[in-house]
Amino acid sequence: MSQRCSIGLLIEYISRRVSYEINPYKPNNYNSLIVRKKMCVHQTEKTVQDLDIINQLILGDTSNEKSGIYILPVFTRKVEIAAALFGLKYTFEQLSLHYSNANEKENEQLFFWVKQPKVCEDSVFNQNILKICHYFQITSKCLLSIQDEGANIRLYVNKEPSQTTVKVKEAAEWLMTLFWDKFQNESLETFVITPANEYVAVAEPQTNMGRMARKLKVDQLLKELDLTQINLPNETT
Repeated sequence: MSQRCSIGLLIEYISRRVSYEINPYKPNNYNSLIVRKKMCVHQTEKTVQDLDIINQLILGDTSNEKSGIYILPVFTRKVEIAAALFGLKYTFEQLSLHYSNANEKENEQLFFWVKQPKVCEDSVFNQNILKICHYFQITSKCLLSIQDEGANIRLYVNKEPSQTTVKVKEAAEWLMTLFWDKFQNESLETFVITPANEYVAVAEPQTNMGRMARKLKVDQLLKELDLTQINLPNETT
């Protein structure tokens, strides 16, 4: 037993030496967020090597001291969900959870990091996102509400709600523990959170026909879901 744990500690030491990755698909070269896990005597030990991605996103959304963010797992119908968010004028980042030993085209899980617009009221933002989740059968989601130095994390995992309040600087690590851990596979493999690459992310339409098709889908979803749009200043069509 002691020999097994000694080998585990050696592996943990080596793992800590290799903990930094650069994602080639993101212009700003966000650093990869690596969470390593190992099993020893029926215990799971998690080591967070780098929280730069999540921290950068959180800090980027807190310039006005108050902000709301929804994290949505998008495993099916991602183009339609992206169209609905586009129609609502909600900006969002695309993140990917995948396993370090897997092919980059395989076993990736897509998440949308949806930002609440400054001119959108909390009630409208929440209502629209909940309508989208209900329509597309998204049963697990996370709402991160930031006010000054505090961050409120509300989890809805398989319709079971929970809530935690932490400091903003601790929010990234709590999100990893409370939310993304729920999507880890049964074998507890090492998983990585990165900006979604070209194989997983929803791409922006590159042709007039593609943009027209998206507009038709947007109009259909806004009406069918009864979503409330916001009016942005200096809006162009």
